Amino acid sequence: MTIRLIIYLGMLLFLVACDPVGQSLEQNKAKETRVPSQESWNPTIRINSVGKENVQARAAYSAHYDDPKEIVFIGSVRLDFFDLEGVHSSTMLADTGRVDDKRHLFTATGNVYVESDSGMTLVTDILYWNENTESIFTDHPIVLTTESDTLYGVGFESDSNLENWTISQPTGVTYRKLDNE
Repeated sequence: MTIRLIIYLGMLLFLVACDPVGQSLEQNKAKETRVPSQESWNPTIRINSVGKENVQARAAYSAHYDDPKEIVFIGSVRLDFFDLEGVHSSTMLADTGRVDDKRHLFTATGNVYVESDSGMTLVTDILYWNENTESIFTDHPIVLTTESDTLYGVGFESDSNLENWTISQPTGVTYRKLDNE
């Protein structure tokens, strides 16, 4: 069981690390019709809230726009989350990301993968991080892997370190024996 889980996670990491076929940085940049006020290649952006650094964002490319005020991340997007003491708690990977500065909302899209430092993982195609509530959520299908289970469903909400989570519409079957059997 453990070997199968390690192989599964290894294959998942490989898939997440690969760029989508035919999608290059230049192709993604060409989709934007606005002109950015700033552009950066391989940037590291620190997001501070509640008086501390709680997220560090990296990507192959970022573009800052003034109207509406937002930052677009393209290629190898990585967010590192930190707890209130500044200790790393989880990592989010995605193909692209977007920070809506007005709503304080980060949207990760394409091969979204979150891994907590405790080993839990979440896979989906779109995920939001709300800076004000420091929570992640989606209304899309998800796969959540815990130490002992792989859970499926539609809709998910959690703190950014995957400790307190809820699956809105869980699906699937478990074959665990109950203690009274």
